[in-house]
Amino acid sequence: MSKRWLGGHRRLLFRTYLLLVAGVMAVAIVLEIGLDYIQGTVEPEIDPWVDATLRLVDARLADASADEQDRVARELGDVLGVPIRLLGSDDVSNDALVDNPSAAFVDASGDTFYLYRSASLEELIYLGPVAPPENSALLKLVSPAFYLGVFVLVGLWLRPLLRDIDVISRAATRFSADYREPTQTAGRTSQLTVLAANVDTMSSRLSGLIQNQKELIAALSHEMRTPLARIRFALAVAGKDADEELRGRIEAVNADVQEIDDLIATMLDYARLDHPDLSMSWQAVPTDAFADALEERYASHGKTLSIESRGAPAAIQMDRRLMTLAISNLLSNAMRYAAEKVSLTFEASDDEFAIAVEDDGAGVPDADRDTVFKAFTRLDDSRARETGGYGLGLAIVARIAALHGGRAGVDTAPTLGGARFRIAWPRESRPV
Repeated sequence: MSKRWLGGHRRLLFRTYLLLVAGVMAVAIVLEIGLDYIQGTVEPEIDPWVDATLRLVDARLADASADEQDRVARELGDVLGVPIRLLGSDDVSNDALVDNPSAAFVDASGDTFYLYRSASLEELIYLGPVAPPENSALLKLVSPAFYLGVFVLVGLWLRPLLRDIDVISRAATRFSADYREPTQTAGRTSQLTVLAANVDTMSSRLSGLIQNQKELIAALSHEMRTPLARIRFALAVAGKDADEELRGRIEAVNADVQEIDDLIATMLDYARLDHPDLSMSWQAVPTDAFADALEERYASHGKTLSIESRGAPAAIQMDRRLMTLAISNLLSNAMRYAAEKVSLTFEASDDEFAIAVEDDGAGVPDADRDTVFKAFTRLDDSRARETGGYGLGLAIVARIAALHGGRAGVDTAPTLGGARFRIAWPRESRPV
């Protein structure tokens, strides 16, 4: 269980880091694409040197005759290293030349060309295309270096936070397994010290409350059993010489004493199941022998009990003592509410073992199926011993199922029509 949790915890930390990095990178990429788009849609400004060159070309062409202008333009282009030619005013339609005599344009390949409206020639001077300057190798590394920097900076920023979260989480996990050891994380954190201190304080208070509660339950149980034993002895002595009427009253009182003793025993069972030192005793329990023992034990409870196996193997891996306690609580509950019949079924699949107990009683309402396994929950508010119960039996069942790495649930019995309580746990369960 610890290894599975650690694996999930590491995945959580990795996902947190990856999410932050991906988010920052996504923002950077969107900004970069947006910037490129804006630069592509905005017309570049004419460089003053280019504007001066165009004016000089215009002056040279103005001095040449109309027949010589194309030749002069080619010669000037050879001298400048950039093609120059003349275009008619009707060949180009662009609003950029309305207010300014010159304008620059960038084509799809990234090359730049320039147009100049010559007042003396009444034509347009076309200069270009001019290839964009080659970026140096260092400039090409700017973008990858930026994204690498994002990874590094986010990692450096997150590292102490993730380390503190890991320290607090591990300590909380240890505390959940053993409430007797409060967390001590404040001195081992650097960024989340206030949170760690609050967790330490909370765990210390919880540890004290839980230990005091368990000590109180144990002390009360022990102290209550002593006077109960005295009351039983006194009732036994008084009943020897009592008449029939008094003997009936004594038996009623004795039944009340027994009920208190049973409640104490149930509370102690529930408290023991939550003790950190509880260890699971896993063993392969023979299914048939286990079923025979249960059938013999509940044969005289006044209800018809049937036990069957549906694909269960010859032996089931479980803690026999704890599972016997869980099944006993389920069978006692079923016997209490059943009309006539109760069934116990051993089941198995490729992934899990299961034990189901059905009855032909009224069943459990849908609204109560999530709360019926909580401690001191009783669906029947009657104070009668036959139906009231203590509200701990099903809580014990749920705890034992959890100790086996499984779960307990309740639904409608498919065969008998009442309630079906089912305990299921993995076939590969191991001690926790």
